[in-house]
Amino acid sequence: MNKILLTVLVSLVLVACSKEVEIEQPEMRRYMLEHDGLVREYFVFLPTSYDKQQLHPAAIFMHGYGGTATGTEAEVTQGLNQYAEEYGYVMVYPQGTWFMASIDGSEPWEVTSWNHISDGFDAGPDGPICMPDSDKVPCPPECGNCGQCGWTSCHDDVGFLRSLVRELTDRWAVDADRVHVSGFSNGAMMANRIACEASELFASAALIGGRLEPGFECTPTQPLPLLQVNGGADDVVPADGSVSSSGWLFASTTAVTTHWLEGKACGMAAESWTSPVVENANVQCTVACGDTAHAAIDCLWPDGDHRWPGTPGLRGSNGYCVTELQSRSMPDQTLCIAPEEQTDFWGSRLLFEFFNAHEGVLE
Repeated sequence: MNKILLTVLVSLVLVACSKEVEIEQPEMRRYMLEHDGLVREYFVFLPTSYDKQQLHPAAIFMHGYGGTATGTEAEVTQGLNQYAEEYGYVMVYPQGTWFMASIDGSEPWEVTSWNHISDGFDAGPDGPICMPDSDKVPCPPECGNCGQCGWTSCHDDVGFLRSLVRELTDRWAVDADRVHVSGFSNGAMMANRIACEASELFASAALIGGRLEPGFECTPTQPLPLLQVNGGADDVVPADGSVSSSGWLFASTTAVTTHWLEGKACGMAAESWTSPVVENANVQCTVACGDTAHAAIDCLWPDGDHRWPGTPGLRGSNGYCVTELQSRSMPDQTLCIAPEEQTDFWGSRLLFEFFNAHEGVLE
């Protein structure tokens, strides 16, 4: 056979073989789940290490008020999936309920939220949860009369998340003892609530930039590690429990820790805590009940405001956008800017290091 022809044939075979063994890049996919008469959507990211023959850890991450499931990954965390790929986690991004609304004749927008305290309250067990002059916000239609302080959904999000965890462990090779729950802002508030009411479903809870209102702080029904990360300059959900810039009140991180550990034999004395992840960052952390299944870590980022820990700029995006994957179901949202996949944020890495250190091993 002619050597030139032989060389061409070998080259063609090699190209064909390379196409056959080419590894598909990981990506998110959209799924639907019906609960309480509503069809809800959620998005799943499977790392390239995913193997149906073995169980994997998973994390549920919830967006903030006005944000979206795909927008929070793309713009709030600026690429959380790259860490899920590195650490081998199945990531799940559920979408909160939403409706179109406007305030005082302004342009309508898609109001998304989580029902973190069965809202519609003007006051909680410890008194008012907002000031008389708090900002006006649209009232979700299912809530009826929201009063002055009601600002989030009244749908059954606790039940939805319970159903989501069941579907997650039934449909994918996910270890039921290594499912973590987390979120940002209103998503963190929802994570706070579900972690208390359904703690048996989770290995840990991480609250980034959000907590429940005063009087709604809670204690998990069984031991559950907690991570809180907040910006010292955050005036949207202030870490110290002071009145927010919008006129709302949220519990302090200290109050959340106190209720979280209520009745635990380890005591309440918090000690200084650090991790290689934050050693070179301007972050101050303490831990109560360290090295136990009750561990409660509280990290304050003095220079940070209401944005993802470690990301640059002031008032980072709350994910008021969607990627192409979610654009059909939320057509009035703008398209997100693709995340910088090569950027390393200590907040994202700390989240996964926390997950890895607490994989559902109870005392």
